[in-house]
Parts: sequence; structure tokens; C-alpha cells
Amino acid sequence: MIRLIHCVRRRPDISIEAFRRFWNRPEFLQLLEQVVRITRASRAQKNVTLLIDLNDQLMNERGAEEPFDGIIEVWWEQAKGFQEMLDAPETRQALEQMTDFQQQFIDFSRSYRFFTEWDGD
Repeated sequence: MIRLIHCVRRRPDISIEAFRRFWNRPEFLQLLEQVVRITRASRAQKNVTLLIDLNDQLMNERGAEEPFDGIIEVWWEQAKGFQEMLDAPETRQALEQMTDFQQQFIDFSRSYRFFTEWDGD
């Protein structure tokens, strides 16, 4: 199984509250569902970071940056044909629409996305 992990931080000019309003807008969920449908992903989820003191403690224990504001994960069952699917015009268009929406509240320069492999064990 392949997963895309997108760890996001809000833009510096956006408050936590404003970030969460964008994050929870129906349009954002619809765009994510569109990406899932077009790319034939088996699953997608988005989570926001809990605003609790324990997260600050974890950050301070290791001298880390502030936590990410949210995480998006998209799952695909297999790698076969994966690159071709990503290169398809319909996929590129859906991903561009997602990017356009995310630019309103996500700081791409401080966010990270990467693929992982999960074998289910």
C-alpha cells in the first residue's frame, strides 16, 4: 500500500481559527473526495492537531518546531500504474484545484509531503 502524507502548517497571516475554518469547509472535503475518486485511492483522511498543552511539552522536550496544524493522508492499494495515474490530465487538474484551494490557508514552504509504503503488519 502506498500513502501520501501531507503535513501542513498554516500561513503566517492566518490564525489557528481561520485555518480550521478553511480546513472544515465543505469545499475542501469535496476536493479531497474528488482526488480520491479520480486517483482511485482506497482511503483519505484529514486530521487537525489537538490544541493541548501536551503537544507543547512534546515540542519543547526535543527542541522541535511547533507542531503541524494538520495532516492529510491518501492511500492507494498498489504501485502498479501509479505514475501514469499521477500524470493523467484529469489527475493533474484535480490536484491543481486542490492546490489552488489550499494556497488560501497553507504555507507550502513550511509543509511537507512524501510517499510512504505500508505493508499492513
